[in-house]
Amino acid sequence: MIRMHRSIITIIFAATLLLSNTVQSSGQAQGEVHVDTNTELHRINPGIFGQFIEHYDRVVEHGLWAELLQNRKFYPFEAIGQMTLAAPWTGDPSDKESSYAIDRAVSLDGVSSQRIVLAGETAQWRGLRQSGFDVVGGREYTGHAWIKSTAANRTVAFALETPEGAILAREEVPLTADDWQRYDFKLKPTKGLHPAVFRIMFNQAGVVWIGAVSLMPADNIDGLRRDVVELAKSMSVPIIRWPGGGFTDTYDWRVGIGPRDRRPPHTVGVYANLDEYDSRVDPSDFGVDEFMHFCRLTGAEPYLTADFGSGSPEEARQWVEYCNGSPSTEWGGRRAANGHPDPYNVKTWGVGNETWLSIEPGSSTSQGYAAYFNEFADAMRKADPTIKIVAVGDTLGTSGNWNETVAKISGSRADYISLHYYFALGFLSQFDADHPVEFYRSLQAAPVYVEQALRETLAKIDAATSGNKRIQIALDEWNDANFGPTPRSLPQEFSLARLVQGLIKFADFNQPEGDAVFEARMFHAFMRVGDRVPFACRTHIVNSTGAIRANSTDAYVTASGTALQLYGPHSGTRLLKLEQKSPTYEAPSNNWKNIPYLDACATLSEDGHKLYLHLLNLEEAQSMSVQIGIAGHSVEPQGDMWQIASESFQTLNNFGVSPVKVRHQQLNGLSGEFVQQLPPHSATTLELTLR
Repeated sequence: MIRMHRSIITIIFAATLLLSNTVQSSGQAQGEVHVDTNTELHRINPGIFGQFIEHYDRVVEHGLWAELLQNRKFYPFEAIGQMTLAAPWTGDPSDKESSYAIDRAVSLDGVSSQRIVLAGETAQWRGLRQSGFDVVGGREYTGHAWIKSTAANRTVAFALETPEGAILAREEVPLTADDWQRYDFKLKPTKGLHPAVFRIMFNQAGVVWIGAVSLMPADNIDGLRRDVVELAKSMSVPIIRWPGGGFTDTYDWRVGIGPRDRRPPHTVGVYANLDEYDSRVDPSDFGVDEFMHFCRLTGAEPYLTADFGSGSPEEARQWVEYCNGSPSTEWGGRRAANGHPDPYNVKTWGVGNETWLSIEPGSSTSQGYAAYFNEFADAMRKADPTIKIVAVGDTLGTSGNWNETVAKISGSRADYISLHYYFALGFLSQFDADHPVEFYRSLQAAPVYVEQALRETLAKIDAATSGNKRIQIALDEWNDANFGPTPRSLPQEFSLARLVQGLIKFADFNQPEGDAVFEARMFHAFMRVGDRVPFACRTHIVNSTGAIRANSTDAYVTASGTALQLYGPHSGTRLLKLEQKSPTYEAPSNNWKNIPYLDACATLSEDGHKLYLHLLNLEEAQSMSVQIGIAGHSVEPQGDMWQIASESFQTLNNFGVSPVKVRHQQLNGLSGEFVQQLPPHSATTLELTLR
């Protein structure tokens, strides 16, 4: 989540001033880039293209997880008087004889079940129903339900129907009188795309308890959405942070292991959307084993964050042992019993999230956090002394001495300090709607500030440790906080709690192509400080402000997400010396002056044969002609160009329509000197072979 500071508020309102443009209003801009392939500045860790998953809004539920049903374990909400039917489940409107109760005495998961007393002499199908999702005709859906019944020789029916009651698919299964039994079913709707109602029905009198229900597309990968997995793989994701975020400081990882249907749900905490069930309670389906499976499917390194706010050093130690311990240890043995005999060998671990924030569970002073962090770190390294540990830092660019204090007290134990950054002007979404060009230019200027702030923060941390340890920075949350043109109050009118709820309700936004250019700019900033920023995690991987957007039937890469498809597979691991010239503009916010319209970086492949020349034209309306010179090596005449360029910086991708994409073109006639044309608001990578 995001901290609002006086300095950031200043940036917000200063940025509303008109930005000056030194490029003339007509004609083509001119730029120059000179690369020295013999001068390597430092190495770059591919971790700078990392991503972030937390149990927030629709990132996990209705995002990367394939489950279609909400509250599938019938969790109760006494606070809203919910004691009969577990929301959003409903009974059959025509059934006046049955009664319902959320039963805490009989449950599959140790919390509650849905009890139905089917009364009356009329034999009719009645039970539970749930809507709120679509199904695709011709696609198979698989599901199951755990049911306990008092009577034998009965039948349970599972069905998909239209809202008007037309049957799309139905299966009946014999019901036995016994303790909890699992009943599996398959449903294949008729052709077409349908708003669906899922029904569980019984046709005889008696008492039944339903402990858990599941409905997923049959092509899911052990519960993960196949389409989301494939799109994530297209980005070559190097590292993923989980489970949060603010969620981390109320999350007991132990509830998320073992048989999924028997795991107890738990409330999300202060970052829940109070208006919607599926953002208030997590069903515990996506736990550490599922996260590790997702990482292995996508080729990403895992980065786990331990619960500082409501957990303990011993709980964190147990988690490290579960992930990294041999099967002969207590918790490594539990991992093996859950079907994973080989250790996961998770090397990167965090302790808490934004503990300086007053509403964060475990909110602390810098001294208090650092002292307790040390206990966490010592306990975690008892399970595995080789792990690297991330300590909580402040928001990037914030005044104060939180980072220095943590570095002084915990410098011998912390390997990284976590910083977060969100482009502050994005909070004023109506400003974007009213002044799109000014917003775009300010957005593209922000990474200059980010790079400067990273260097200043590193200098302060180094001074605090007196050179005894070289602590690195993990920028493990960052994005443009642009939530779209939805009018709402200015930040100074919010209380902190109201601000958080406002972000939660509106932070599900499809970002435009201008954000792809912004992300590329951020990658360039990370490259330039790559020797001290080994990884960075973009918020989020799916939905929210995600690189991917998903609904119940489809998924696509957002316009901003294409930047990850461009840079993840097409960048090198060594930063080369580069000089550039181009027109500039000014942004009064934070005294941003002389912002170049051209942003260039050059990286070299590990074997030294491939040069990746990354070129950004920030001009919103003009193309740019760039004179390129490459010294030190000869260039093969054939090469490849990968480019993001669209009609407008406001262009969006959407379901079934993706005008913003990474386009490939083969190049011929290359040499050590050539001219490259860059479209307006574009990101281009030239992949050249050196000899």
